[in-house]
Amino acid sequence: MGEGTDRVNGQPANGEPRKMARELETEITDIRTRLDRSLAELDRRRHELTDVRLQVTRHPMVAVAAGVTVLALVGGVAYAVWAARQRNRPLSKARRLRHALSRMIEEPQKVAKSEPTVPEKILAAAGTAAASILVKKLMERAFDAAGQQKRAVTR
Repeated sequence: MGEGTDRVNGQPANGEPRKMARELETEITDIRTRLDRSLAELDRRRHELTDVRLQVTRHPMVAVAAGVTVLALVGGVAYAVWAARQRNRPLSKARRLRHALSRMIEEPQKVAKSEPTVPEKILAAAGTAAASILVKKLMERAFDAAGQQKRAVTR
């Protein structure tokens, strides 16, 4: 905002006070008019955004994708509930127990492994090393960023 204007820094006005008052009134009216237009536009956009039918007609593919997603989620939850109820039935439990016992009798070496194989050990060691390096790098970046922020705040 202008620091050199008469109304801001308290210096004497170059003109009549009534003329200055009219200019201020005109400026206030212009600002109010612009503000009213902006608010009317925001209100119109809000109404358009919350009008579901209008959004569906403007963006039909997005609406279809959202509907399919919602149906898939509801269907997945319904299936999970149904499957959980089926698993808890006594007949289903007996069937699973019979299957587990038959596998145990046919291949007892697969029931409980005594020791991991050499490739499994190598893979586990490599995974652990990679994870530790990744975590170390992430922590270094986080500490560097926190130090830079602290230095910026103290300046």
